Amino acid sequence: MNTKPRGWLTLLCLTLVNFSARAAEELPLVTPKVKAVAAFKNGLGFVFKAAETPLIDGWARLDQVPSAALGTLWIGTTSKAGPVTDVIAYREKVFEERDANSQSELLEANVGRRVALTCYVATTPTRIEGTLLAVPSDREPDDRGLMPINEVTRGLWREPASMLRGEIVLLQSVANGKPSVLSVNKSTIQAVEMIDGSNLKTKVQKELARAKVRVGGNPTSAEITVACLEKGIVWSPSYRLNIEKEKTADIALDAVLANDVEDLENVEVSFVVGYPNFLYADLLTPLSVQQSVANFIQSLMAGRPTDQYGRFTNVAAQSVAYNTANFDASIRPETAYSVVQPLAGEVSEDLFFYKKAAVTLKRGDRTRHEIFNAMVPYEHVYQWDIPDSMNVDDRGYRQDQSNKKEPENQVWHMLRLENTSKQPWTTAPAFTMNGAMPLAQDVLNYTPPGRRNTLKLTVATDLRAEQTQTESSRKPVTIGGRAFDEVTVEGKLKVTNSKSKETRVVVRKSLTGEVLEARDGKVSKVVRKLTSVNPSSEIEWEFNLPAGNEKELSCQYKALVSR
Repeated sequence: MNTKPRGWLTLLCLTLVNFSARAAEELPLVTPKVKAVAAFKNGLGFVFKAAETPLIDGWARLDQVPSAALGTLWIGTTSKAGPVTDVIAYREKVFEERDANSQSELLEANVGRRVALTCYVATTPTRIEGTLLAVPSDREPDDRGLMPINEVTRGLWREPASMLRGEIVLLQSVANGKPSVLSVNKSTIQAVEMIDGSNLKTKVQKELARAKVRVGGNPTSAEITVACLEKGIVWSPSYRLNIEKEKTADIALDAVLANDVEDLENVEVSFVVGYPNFLYADLLTPLSVQQSVANFIQSLMAGRPTDQYGRFTNVAAQSVAYNTANFDASIRPETAYSVVQPLAGEVSEDLFFYKKAAVTLKRGDRTRHEIFNAMVPYEHVYQWDIPDSMNVDDRGYRQDQSNKKEPENQVWHMLRLENTSKQPWTTAPAFTMNGAMPLAQDVLNYTPPGRRNTLKLTVATDLRAEQTQTESSRKPVTIGGRAFDEVTVEGKLKVTNSKSKETRVVVRKSLTGEVLEARDGKVSKVVRKLTSVNPSSEIEWEFNLPAGNEKELSCQYKALVSR
């Protein structure tokens, strides 16, 4: 048998070796710039960036791999020659020259020079002169070795071995006219004297996450795009509300954008309103070299039910979604991913996007933008919310109310705002003013266009509220083989207006049971479970109460109490 490699095989091997060396050092560097960001209120940001770059045999390299959430890293291209066919993430060691900040670094920087070391032998300081031969560095453990037999049973994933510390310094000295090599323990060295001059700089090594990207069809250049969901970008909303005008409020929404991830230069930022669902936001993509395979598997299993493990790990193989055979290279995340698709002031599914163009913000900086302002109608209302005090749940069982305070008959002065703008109002703190005078701060909850919401100002001291509840009847009943007492309750409510002007009053009473009568009141009820025998009900009254007058309300309801 002819064991010599054929000529073409030799040429192929040489080509691969040459390409491998060139791929690591000579490939064009892609430096994508951020084009668009969608910022969420929970600290997540969807970042899209792109850059045109020359290619060598279809290859280019990225200077870093984003710390993207599992399943959200998209590396692609707009090239018509073909899609991105390969993405290879790897670690690269680089060296930086810095000032030596330890004796060990100072010694390493002066190998080959004569030095004098002051060391302690027992408790006696000793001066040792010689030429520095070597200062061995810490050594990375070899994880490729076989595990000891007694460790095999500990599990499939092997814990990384400990770092092997460099503990010695080698000196060449002359003793009795003969050269010798002396090993000195680093921990015994107290002082270092440079005899033949000194180098105060040292080279510090660090590892960076890199990636090589290949575009199909071997084009000479292409636009490489990177899109991912990553942590470190957040927007915080807040409202300013001015009610200086009698019936029209000036409302403005401010957004503070905090950026700890990317340098933004002339970027369109979308401030997202809604309730996004990102199931794997806390997990890092396996394409990142910042975690080992063992750590990735452990993070998949941590805190997840066993029946979800298969679904969870199956998703892992799809973290670079551009690398699919049927991917349309003409579609880029900028247009295909819904987070950055809508135009300003439009809704995408159940999310809304406030758009801000031309945002420039360095990594680590913060900025404030006014998202919108509008004039909206409002009115003053005085709202009395009465919690359920029957101490019985929906299934008729008595509840322990010993640790609950008695409900207070508080009436709140509130603003009722109508969202007549085209944008939804996100949930955020709202600061209310009357001209230049501050009034209150509370939370304005999510309000879609065309709907109304209320904002608390203060407790109304000029409106007094009183309530009484009396059991009017009780009779035994049997439902589904269970014995209950059917209790009928008569409720009396009274509101007194001590103000000098007429007020708009809203009274809301929550209760467990079925409402039998509520004159002039609007009744709503919800049965939450099939096992419920008592619905959750609410009665709402709304009326104008003249100055100095009082209003009495009444209701009757029944509840089943388990015997």
